[in-house]
Amino acid sequence: MMNATINFIGAGHLGKTIGKLLVQNNIGKILGVVNRSYDSAKEAVLFMGQGTPFSSLEELPEADITFITTPDDLIESLCSKLVSIGHLKEKSIVLHCSGALSSTILNVVKSKHCFIASVHPARNFADPQFGVQHYHGTFCSIEGDPEVTEKLKYLFDAIGSITYFIDGHKKAIYHAAGVFASNYLITLSKANLDCLKEAGVSDEIAFEIMISLMSDTLNNLKKIKSPEKTLTGPLKRGDLKTIEKHIAALEDTNKMMSHLYKTLALSTLPLTSLSKEKSEAINSILSS
Repeated sequence: MMNATINFIGAGHLGKTIGKLLVQNNIGKILGVVNRSYDSAKEAVLFMGQGTPFSSLEELPEADITFITTPDDLIESLCSKLVSIGHLKEKSIVLHCSGALSSTILNVVKSKHCFIASVHPARNFADPQFGVQHYHGTFCSIEGDPEVTEKLKYLFDAIGSITYFIDGHKKAIYHAAGVFASNYLITLSKANLDCLKEAGVSDEIAFEIMISLMSDTLNNLKKIKSPEKTLTGPLKRGDLKTIEKHIAALEDTNKMMSHLYKTLALSTLPLTSLSKEKSEAINSILSS
C-alpha cells in the first residue's frame, strides 16, 4: 500500500485532511482530484501538496485506490458514473468515508472486478488544517471486502488512526452514536448559552462557563468510565421542586427548550438509583 496510486472524488474538508496526511506520511501517491469545480479541485491539490486537479471524472487516470469523499447522497450516483466511464483499474479499491452508509452502496464497481470498502474517521473535520494537526489518535472504523480491509487498516494506521472493524450492516446505529457524541453536544452547548444569556450572563462569561462545565464532565467521565456513576445534578438527587422550577422557567422562555429538557431528563432518569416512587413522580412531571 506504500506505493499505491490514489484518486480523490469530492475532496472537501475530510478528503483534503486525509490526502494531506497521506502525503505527509509518504503513504502512496495522489494522482488526481475531482471536485464540483476545477478551482475547488485545484485548491484541494494545493492543500494536499500532491496530485493533479481535473474538471471531470472522465479525466481521472486509473488508480489503485479511489476515495469518494462526497456528501452521502452523491456517493452511489458517482460510483455508477465511474463504472459507466470505465476508468477503474481491475482489482483496485473503491471506498467511501461515510459513517452512515455501508460499503455495499459501492457494489456496482464489482462489475469491473474492483473491491469495495468504507473507512470512517470519527472526528470533526470542520477545519482541514486543524484536522491534520490533531488527527493522530483518531478512531477509524473499517468494513468492506475482506480481501482489502487489512490493507486499508495498514494505510490508516500509518497516518495515525486507531482502526477497528465493524459490521457494515450496523452502520446507521454506529453513525447515530457519533451524532450523539459530537453534533448534539453542540445543540446542548447552544441551549446552555441561551439559558445563561436569559439569566443575564455576558456572552464571554457564558461561553467560559459552558466550556468549563462540559470539560469537567467529560474529564470525570473519562476517569470514572461510567455514565451512571458520573451523573450529578437535581435529577440524580431526585429534587422534584428544582426540576419543576427548571421546566417552568424554560416554558416561560422557550417552549422548544423546555421540550428538549424534558426529553433529555426522561432519557437520563434510568441512569439514577432513585426509588420507584420518586422515579414515577419525576416521570409524571416530565411527561406532562
